[in-house]
Amino acid sequence: MELRDIEIPGAGPAGSTAINAIADRVEVRNRGDRLFVGTGMTEIDPFTVPDSPDAWRALAAEWAGTSGVLSQRYAELMQGAVAHLGTETHTLAWTLGILTLATRLDGEALPDAAPVVAALSAVAERLDGAPCDHTDHPYLTDFDDEDLDWDVRPEDTALRAVGAGPPLDDPGRWRCPRNVAGFARAAAEAVSPGAFDDVPVRAPASVGQGLEFLADVVYDYPHGDPYENLVDRARELLEAARDDTPELPGLVFANCALLWYAVSERVDSVEVLDEIIAAHEAAARRCLESPACDHDAHPDLSDFESYRRNAELILTPGGRRAYRWQQRSLGGLPLEAWICRDNAGVESELALDELRKARAGLTAEEG
Repeated sequence: MELRDIEIPGAGPAGSTAINAIADRVEVRNRGDRLFVGTGMTEIDPFTVPDSPDAWRALAAEWAGTSGVLSQRYAELMQGAVAHLGTETHTLAWTLGILTLATRLDGEALPDAAPVVAALSAVAERLDGAPCDHTDHPYLTDFDDEDLDWDVRPEDTALRAVGAGPPLDDPGRWRCPRNVAGFARAAAEAVSPGAFDDVPVRAPASVGQGLEFLADVVYDYPHGDPYENLVDRARELLEAARDDTPELPGLVFANCALLWYAVSERVDSVEVLDEIIAAHEAAARRCLESPACDHDAHPDLSDFESYRRNAELILTPGGRRAYRWQQRSLGGLPLEAWICRDNAGVESELALDELRKARAGLTAEEG
């Protein structure tokens, strides 16, 4: 069994007294006002360069396995990787570590990303002008534009780069300064979408499950209370409309997917319909404040499965950036057509027509 270090917040030198109770089995190291406790296994200190393959593997496991982007441990792992970028040792591995940690953001921007982006940008600027005779580099060729994911997990490649895994395929291309610069830009884009426009972006990890709760109702096999699902989605849309958030078009599409169910005989609650109507009214008002568009085409919302994944992508900054990369590589509607406020407003107005008819039918029956 792999044992992990524990941290005792607020423990200073005096904290070692309590630890001495387990004597030889424990190794204590104090850094500032915090005490790190080793358990005989390699200590995972993200601010120290691992000194063995096992130590690298332990660190990479933390990069991939830590949760809670607002947690102290996540911040330590990110800060440790960023600090090592300035040493110019194992730069590829530290960059891939940041890229791995960015997965936990699930398409959102890292809070206070500026120092991370600055460090990665400095790496990219320093390395990008190096002489190179390669026709391409893995930061582009080892990314699957259809699946929007790396062919090999970044943490595994990091281990291979430091000799803690199988040898790299074509190490010259991987270690090429321009490839490292490309991964630095990709990592910067992952923590702060919009930082760089010339690198691929991984789809948020939740894409594929993010609208799973809609599918239960869309396909008429709801688990739990479908009214609750309808109202929750409507309230999300109403909030986005009131706050004028970038997610508004995607939430319009999500609510449109539920429309057939909402206006069917399965819903016999005027109160539920009123919540959905209020949300679409707010969305239509907000979206139609935007100028009329000149797009040649917009998403076809007639088949949920055909647009489900893209609707998920446009709900987050990283997802929108991933979609843009995919569209450039493989074609399809431009991102601007998906996030078009004019179109979203029209879709909400069309939904309102059906919702109001359904409400009128219910009130007539009740009358």
